[in-house]
Amino acid sequence: MSSEPDATVHPLDRRRDPSRVALVRRLAAEVAARHGADLARMRRANGYSHATWVGEGIAVRIAHDPGDMAREVALVRALPREVGHPEILGAGTVEGHGWIVTREVRGRNLQDVWRALTSSQQRQAVQQLWERARAAHRATPALQAHVESHGGYVPETLEDALAAAGRAEGALDLPEGRRSRLRRIIGEYFRAAPDAAQVVAHGDLALMNALWDDEVVALLDFEFAVRGPVEIDLARLMCEARVSEDGDHVDSAAGDAAAGIAARGMDPVRGRVLLHGAAVLDQLRDLDIWLGHDDIRESAQLWRPGRLLSGLLDPEGGYLAPVLR
Repeated sequence: MSSEPDATVHPLDRRRDPSRVALVRRLAAEVAARHGADLARMRRANGYSHATWVGEGIAVRIAHDPGDMAREVALVRALPREVGHPEILGAGTVEGHGWIVTREVRGRNLQDVWRALTSSQQRQAVQQLWERARAAHRATPALQAHVESHGGYVPETLEDALAAAGRAEGALDLPEGRRSRLRRIIGEYFRAAPDAAQVVAHGDLALMNALWDDEVVALLDFEFAVRGPVEIDLARLMCEARVSEDGDHVDSAAGDAAAGIAARGMDPVRGRVLLHGAAVLDQLRDLDIWLGHDDIRESAQLWRPGRLLSGLLDPEGGYLAPVLR
């Protein structure tokens, strides 16, 4: 039986090996010191796959697992100014862990302030977040050498995606009809994707990857950038705007804005198939992450990704319903 989480441990680290958490913090402190900062005076920022601290004029981002960030660094340095990514001040590896230091940007994490924003501000934020992503899409010819056609929640092959579907079918105890629908949605996505226009997608167009200062001032964390259909980013935008942190559907001006953006931006022929498939792949990736946690005690059917995936398999299409009709 798992022990209760330690209240002194940062929420982002509560399911991680404490020794690994301590190592990453020590390495981050070393990197911060190289840039004249004291990690103890910096605040922990959002982000799961990498640990990030912000303050004293810089942001330090370091990988939890060994590996470099060279591809992401090259991509970020090639991004157009309109994306708003903070300036990279340094990058490298320390004891095998990749790190990036950027200039601190005035603003707060968009996810942290989301609930405090007015309805009109949320709508504005969704529109501006999309415009930041569109700047990267438009720069695809200059950026595409720095990204691959898979990564993040987009599996390399149909077989990899179907393997994830198999894990979800077992965890959620899906009946045969829904299993068949899940596999059909995935198959249709993989058949349609190669023939769609390809862009450099952010790959994780989430509220937590943007900064807000009365407007969206920066789009961050291109670690999951991928070359593929624009629907990859549209699917995540729809989820962020139409689903609460608890996994409940939310009708709002922001959700209406995201639905309108998706309706206008998706492929006129293949868009619904691509959007539906991308959303399913997104939730399959999150479900796999949750399945890796041995301290979650409730049924997988109650987990946020389990509930959202089940909704996507409904005839209405879950949070994609406004654009799948």
